Amino acid sequence: MPHYFVKVTNLSPQREIEVTHIWFDTTPPVHLLNPERPLPARLRLDETYETWIPTAAVPAPEPESLARVKLSSGKVIKSRLNAHVPPFGGVAGGGSR
Repeated sequence: MPHYFVKVTNLSPQREIEVTHIWFDTTPPVHLLNPERPLPARLRLDETYETWIPTAAVPAPEPESLARVKLSSGKVIKSRLNAHVPPFGGVAGGGSR
């Protein structure tokens, strides 16, 4: 079964971040509630967090720019396509809780 993957990387040069929500900005919104990757997730500098959802659960033909990540600060980050992802491999870390 195909899936969409959403990866978050803390690129802050100074501080940790905490991811509280991840969703696709569709109508209605599709929230990623993956029990294998629970939120909130705290990310140290350069640390990554990744989660996934079946493609059939996202009612958008091209959702790459529709993923949203909310941080504990209230800031919402919009997604961008990573065109350099290998066709297979491991899933990035889950962040600390």
